[in-house]
Formats: sequence, structure tokens, C-alpha cells
Amino acid sequence: MSSDPKTSKMETGPAVLLDGVVGIRIRRLQTLFGSHWQSWFRARSLAVTPVQGGVLLLIRRHPGISQIALARRLRIEAPTLIQSLAPLIKQKLVARDRSIEDGRVYELRLTKAGLDAAVLVEASMPDHEADLLRNLSPEERQTFLALLDKAIAGAEAAIDGPDKAG
Repeated sequence: MSSDPKTSKMETGPAVLLDGVVGIRIRRLQTLFGSHWQSWFRARSLAVTPVQGGVLLLIRRHPGISQIALARRLRIEAPTLIQSLAPLIKQKLVARDRSIEDGRVYELRLTKAGLDAAVLVEASMPDHEADLLRNLSPEERQTFLALLDKAIAGAEAAIDGPDKAG
């Protein structure tokens, strides 16, 4: 507890989230997810972020996928993808080679260590997520995931604007 008399018990307890402000709750959940992810996988000798874990899984499912196609699947910009790929390449988890068919295109493949990392991520995800979502029943978890998907679709539509809708 703080020695500052102006600090209330409420301010030092669980995060104070403004009533009705969705973005703060989403950001808080994202922060907690990322922190849990880091400790979970570091305990298993794997230092990757959640996005990098997703990159490993997608490359595993689509060996030889181009950087452009991967960025599109993740719905991120190419420079953002490069930020996630660079550490994976440096750790020798991902190999990045020019396409034989089109030298302008880079294809991505997992190395042996990358395949092992992807297998670990995929095998660990159910327990990792169950630990995070322990307060939700199986039915509530399905509802939560459906609502997240619906919210993401609405947010994407809002950003795309009326010109790109439907």
C-alpha cells in the first residue's frame, strides 16, 4: 500500500476501468494476455510474442507463403510484419528466401527449430488460454469468442468506411 494519503485503497487494487469504455478493457485484456504469454512461453524456453506465435503457425500451415500474402492474412501492414519477422529470422526460426518463380517475392518457411517452436505454440495454446479465461465457463468462452469476432468485423467495417463495405 502506498504511503501517500491521497492514494485510495481502490487505486491500488485491481485496475480501475472506466464504466462503459470498451477500449480500455480491450487494451487491459491485451496487456494481460501478452504478459501471460511471455511468461508462459519463456518458461518453455521460447521467446516469441503473440503475433510472432501466430506468424509461426501461419507459416507452418502455409509453407512458402509470401511475405505479402502473410501480411494480408494477418491484416497488417508489411512494415509491421517485418518487425515481427526480423527476430524470428534472427533466432533462425524462419527462413526467408527469394521465390524461384518471381525474384521480387520473398517466401517464408520454418526451419527445424521454427517447426519445433510452432508445434510448441500450437500444443500450448489450449492450456495457456484456459488459464487466462479460467473464470469463463465453456459456454461463456464460446459466446466471448463469437462476440469478439463480431466486434472485430464491426471495427474493420468502421475503419474501411462505407465505400468499402459489402
